[in-house]
Amino acid sequence: MTPPSLRREIRAFRLGRSGLIAAGLALALALLGYPGAACGVWIGVALFIGNLVLLHEVARSLLGARSRRTGRSMAFGSSLGRFLLLGVMLALVGVYLGREVLLGACGGLLITQVNLSLPARRSTEAV
Repeated sequence: MTPPSLRREIRAFRLGRSGLIAAGLALALALLGYPGAACGVWIGVALFIGNLVLLHEVARSLLGARSRRTGRSMAFGSSLGRFLLLGVMLALVGVYLGREVLLGACGGLLITQVNLSLPARRSTEAV
């Protein structure tokens, strides 16, 4: 059984819907004859989840920052560090696994990030 805190995180970052979209894209790519790109989509989703974990830990650290200046420098350093880490990880995927997998990973990252940025659909009922 999934703990309630994990379910809240999954809902907050729309990982369920992102997973369904990524599964559909990976299936379509595999059926079109691009199995490397289909695997890359899942690598991109995993990189996005890793980035979310790092972001969550940074937010916890920022809440415990002693001063405003420390918090500001920590926020700047962490965002730059996460960006560089993501770039290095994508470069390693491209070097060791190839261009097709790299493009799939970039597509997986794009799907999850755009899905996070889109407004959530809310049902409105007339009263």
